[in-house]
Amino acid sequence: QKINHFPSSTEITHKDRLCFNVVRMQKLFGRAQFDFIPESYILPGEFMEFFHNYHGQKNNGGDRGLWIVKPFSMSQGKGIYLIDDINEVQPDEPCIVSKYLNNPLTINGLKFDLRIYVLLTSLEPLRIYIYNEGLARFATGAYEKDHSKESKY
Repeated sequence: QKINHFPSSTEITHKDRLCFNVVRMQKLFGRAQFDFIPESYILPGEFMEFFHNYHGQKNNGGDRGLWIVKPFSMSQGKGIYLIDDINEVQPDEPCIVSKYLNNPLTINGLKFDLRIYVLLTSLEPLRIYIYNEGLARFATGAYEKDHSKESKY
C-alpha cells in the first residue's frame, strides 16, 4: 500500500496549523503577499492578542463587526458560530477566530468553494500535477447581507 500523506502535511491540512503558518508567512514576507485569509487568531494561545486588537478597534472607533469561530476538531460546518461580542467566545476554547467577510464572492448570489485536485509527486524538486477537473460546491440558499450573528454563515 502506498502512503498518501507527506510527512508534516498536517501543517496545511488542519485549520489551526494552516492559520499559524499563513500568519507566520505574513510576518516574514509582509501581509500583502499573504492576504488571502482575514485577520485570524488561534485560541487559546492568542486570546490576549485577539482581546487587545478587538478592543483597540473599538477604542479607535473602528467597526469590530462580526467574527466567525471555528473549532479545530470539527469539519463540514459543525460547531461554527458567529460572534459580535468578545465575551461570547471562551478564552480557553481551542478554535480559530477570524474576521467575518461581509462581502464574499458569490455566483448568482450563492456562496461557493472550489476543490482542485492535485497530485504531488515530489517536494524536491517540486513536482505537482493538477487534474483537469475539479469540484464547485454551492450554498443551498442565497447569501443575504444581513450580517447579524443569527444569520447562517
